[in-house]
Amino acid sequence: MKQFIKLILKILLPIFLLVITMSFIIENTAIKTISNDIINKKISGYMLDEVINEVNDDTFYEIADKIENSKYMDDITQKYLDVLIGKSEKIDIKEEINLILENDLGDITSEELKNKIADYVNKKSMYLENALEIGKEETTTEILNVYSIFTSVSLRIVFLMLVLLDIIGLIILEKKYVLKTLQISSVITAVLSIIIFIILKILSTYIEQRLSGGWIDNINLNLMMIFIIVEIAIGFILFVVRKVLDRKGNTSKELE
Repeated sequence: MKQFIKLILKILLPIFLLVITMSFIIENTAIKTISNDIINKKISGYMLDEVINEVNDDTFYEIADKIENSKYMDDITQKYLDVLIGKSEKIDIKEEINLILENDLGDITSEELKNKIADYVNKKSMYLENALEIGKEETTTEILNVYSIFTSVSLRIVFLMLVLLDIIGLIILEKKYVLKTLQISSVITAVLSIIIFIILKILSTYIEQRLSGGWIDNINLNLMMIFIIVEIAIGFILFVVRKVLDRKGNTSKELE
């Protein structure tokens, strides 16, 4: 019975780890991808509509660069996604637009121009919800439902608790061999993440063209690559620690 429980815990640990890491990866991928390819284009387009006749070419391109690379674009994207998955009823980005105008464009635009940009963008922002033609297609609705579940705080808390309980159970049952089990689990999680990464890359053309109406140019999987590297690094560190402890153990036995 003990061996069976150990086997189940070993199988479940990489699954739990994969679910909780994918939760953050999915959210980051959605926000970064949509922010880069839709929100940036839409918002910067609206803002630049009001700038183009007010400044020279050099200033115009400087403003365009600052808008597109603003850290507040991710906050706007999160609000956009909250509307799509039903967390909010409407998009209200006045605060973020004001922050972009003050913190990113404060030194290169006049107060009068800032006010014109803010008024224009706030009027236009209501059309953002139509950017992906979301809400009518059954497939897209299902994807948004999965996104909502996978990125929920409750799911993350549940799986974090499961990971901790799994590790505690393995520590009790495996004792000194638990490091090897954790090392193997980390490597398995990395391998599964790599497989998912490859699948997403293969399916990226379909996702970009069929599910996003061609609005998305590139699916951002940067965070997933970081997680894979971290998982491999953890596995390597645990391997080194095991070897060091084994060597110390063998040395102690020889001295005895």
